[in-house]
Amino acid sequence: MLTCPMCKEKLRGLAKECAKCKTDVSLLVDYVENLQDGLIRADALTKAGELGEAVWAYLEVLEVDPDNATARRQVGQVVTAVRQFDNAAPGRRWLKKLQRQTRFRRWASTWDRDDWTTWLTWAFWFVAIVTAVFVGFLVGTNVRAPAPTPQSDPPGNEKLDKPPDKPNKAAGAQG
Repeated sequence: MLTCPMCKEKLRGLAKECAKCKTDVSLLVDYVENLQDGLIRADALTKAGELGEAVWAYLEVLEVDPDNATARRQVGQVVTAVRQFDNAAPGRRWLKKLQRQTRFRRWASTWDRDDWTTWLTWAFWFVAIVTAVFVGFLVGTNVRAPAPTPQSDPPGNEKLDKPPDKPNKAAGAQG
């Protein structure tokens, strides 16, 4: 349903004039009619098997109306099918396998360059690793033993696990 650009009133059908403000909306109506013609033509091309031409027709509709749901859905389906075909094609699988196999060779070939940035990068990483190992060693050797847990009695005042001394009979008789 169309909306009048002047008064924002919804237009009924494909009238060439707004009923409320009497604005001429014939260009807007022609635009919508041509859009429908483009969708009909693209649908006919799809049914005829001319998928390439149908995609171009849908893209023409999307150029005019980027929010057209039908055209977006159809182009999306075609793009998905092409992407799946492209990933499943034997030649594409062979190329990806070949690229994986040559990855190490390409990486190793960068070692042959006599570029000073390569040497600088390797020197930086060597210094960073040696520094990390040295700092780890220092931290590890400076770890102290945990402090003793406080006891209820101060040190040197140890209780013996003996029964209390019995008074000496001889000592009790003297005193």
